[in-house]
Amino acid sequence: MKKLYSVVCAAVLSLSASVASADSATLPSKVVIDSITGGATVTAVDKANRTFTLTAKDGKAHTFTAGPEMVNFDQINAGDKVVSTYAQEMSISVNKMGGAPKVEEKERVVRAAKGDKPSIIVANSTEVTGVVTAIDQKARTVTLKGPQGKEATFPVKEGVKGFSNMAKGDNVVISYTEALSIAVVAPTPAGKKK
Repeated sequence: MKKLYSVVCAAVLSLSASVASADSATLPSKVVIDSITGGATVTAVDKANRTFTLTAKDGKAHTFTAGPEMVNFDQINAGDKVVSTYAQEMSISVNKMGGAPKVEEKERVVRAAKGDKPSIIVANSTEVTGVVTAIDQKARTVTLKGPQGKEATFPVKEGVKGFSNMAKGDNVVISYTEALSIAVVAPTPAGKKK
């Protein structure tokens, strides 16, 4: 829950820092997306003991044991590439729905089909809804009531479009999603570009 609280605080502060909006007649909203991709090469596979060694571009090698949850282990071969991508998306928006504060969490896991090279995608998403309980247009602050009933006041910077359209009872909805995908792919044959 501490991680969720820090994500919510970061989201609210990012809204107060800079918000992209079509025009001043709309309510504030913002989306931030970030991702990192990395890779390694399978340099050894021990099928009997279900272990494999990955070597990174910097030459560092690490050996891993494949647990029973790693389906299709037999499809891994030396020379295969392992590609991983970690992505985050955070959106914050204000709407006139007027619902109660709440937190919703979801997780989704997708694995490779039987017979394919091993791969997995894990995505976790959290949506937090807070309610605007007070707005001070002169001081440019907004007070939100969160799912646990606590209230906090946040400054809203001058550049935020649509702030003047916010009202007591509006919902502030913060959605945070993080996803990790790991896939084993066969090496590209020499002379062919991917």
